[in-house]
Amino acid sequence: MSNTADPSTMVVFVVYLIAVLAIGIWAYRKNNDIGDFAIGGRRLGTFVTTVSAKATDSSQWVFFGLPGAFYISGMSNIWLILGLTLGFYLSWRVLAGRLREYSSRVGDWRRTAAGESVTLPGFFANRFRSNALRSVSAVFIIIFYVIYLGSAFIATGVIFQQIFGGSVVTGTIIGALVVMIYSSLGGYLASSYTDVIQGCLMFGSLLVLSVVAVVTVGGVGGFIDAVGAQNPDLWSPLAGVEQVEGSWVTTSAVPFVAIVSGLAWAVGYFGSPHILARFMGMKQAKSARGGARLGLFLSVTLLGSAGVIGLAAIAILGPDLADPQDAYMTLVSELFPSWVAGIFLAGVLSAVMSTADSQLVVASATLTEDFYRAFVNRDAPAKTVVWLSRIAVLACTVVGVVVALQGGTILDLVAYAWAGFGASFGPALLASLYSRKATWFGVLLSIVAGGSTVIVYRMVDTIGLYELIPGFIAGMLALWLGSWLGPKQPKVITAQFDALQTDVAAASAASAPANHESTKE
Repeated sequence: MSNTADPSTMVVFVVYLIAVLAIGIWAYRKNNDIGDFAIGGRRLGTFVTTVSAKATDSSQWVFFGLPGAFYISGMSNIWLILGLTLGFYLSWRVLAGRLREYSSRVGDWRRTAAGESVTLPGFFANRFRSNALRSVSAVFIIIFYVIYLGSAFIATGVIFQQIFGGSVVTGTIIGALVVMIYSSLGGYLASSYTDVIQGCLMFGSLLVLSVVAVVTVGGVGGFIDAVGAQNPDLWSPLAGVEQVEGSWVTTSAVPFVAIVSGLAWAVGYFGSPHILARFMGMKQAKSARGGARLGLFLSVTLLGSAGVIGLAAIAILGPDLADPQDAYMTLVSELFPSWVAGIFLAGVLSAVMSTADSQLVVASATLTEDFYRAFVNRDAPAKTVVWLSRIAVLACTVVGVVVALQGGTILDLVAYAWAGFGASFGPALLASLYSRKATWFGVLLSIVAGGSTVIVYRMVDTIGLYELIPGFIAGMLALWLGSWLGPKQPKVITAQFDALQTDVAAASAASAPANHESTKE
């Protein structure tokens, strides 16, 4: 596509931007305290929560990186889709309901009044009565969100340049400003409801393009034959295929390390704060059942469509695509009239914004709730904390833009941050929700060991193993060693955990007859 889109494309795109800003203004009045700003006052139902969570974790790489990977090497990339789909489903089944209940019941142990935990560091601190846990987990969240936000703002710059022309730097700044404005105004509610719009745009644009592309090459049969004509091994999940001098050549079998690395993306869901915030913000824990089913459908359809688009680019364009990451945009320009481009470009930007807005809200809430209110002014008025959170959104945006302007590969930055979150917080959260023997010291060591291993391993890796794997293993080992050899668990923490188990079991039993929950509550 050219660097300047036609007027109809711009109109569609501007309408989309106005819509998300309007949601931010609407949600502004509903943010009365940090609980509203960080997790929406726990008022969202299954449909909004699930679509928002899926849109949040499906960033720009679903449009660029994933189709590009399938274009280069075919079905050998299916392991990544399987890992992400399995992880999203298991996170709903294993974490969502329990985290919703525990975070609402575990309040600040330093206060006599009833309360709740509204951030992940706050939950760790209140669960184990340790401010050291709060500060260390907050530090790792900020470190990896800086990387994640940088990748998102890079993509906004590219998209704005494609639509309005100008430079990538200008587009990066404008895109970051739009996300910052509606996120700072509306917080979690604005992020979640705009994510529903963005998720539907992502889902619709990927699905429609994949279906039209398959029909264009003669339906399913013609699609399979056209891809196979380039190289039959493009359809094999176990064959290593590469592009060599204008054709696809089978070079080897897919290494075991590559398969394991693809599947390992699953455990990133267990520690990603922007996904976990969706679970904490659910209206009720039983939403997890419907969320798991709907999430499975969304993940298979969304990621599967991206893979089909990459394969369709092989069938339609052959080896002539200069940059594999352009598969999505090139097919859009080949198969649709120009006025449709605005909708499909909005779909790409929605993928970026749906991740960036959630990250900004979580990072800003962490700065205010887990640094300012925890260590500076514990009794700060609710309105003051909300306004400080809005200022923190601005600060995080500035840092993210600075990182974006340094350059870097989008997919690589996303993978790095995803590994950091999964390794830092995955073992720690599982232990917090399920282990009676886990101690504050074990969880602290797990967060430090997991996050640090991701950072160090990337510098020394020689076999191509995804750093999430050694990081998660290091976190598990540190958790066990720290809980076994470290300071003994105070009896009050064990008693609190036993009480939580009893309360949650009773609540689950009380809601058991209502088994036919609608996913559209």
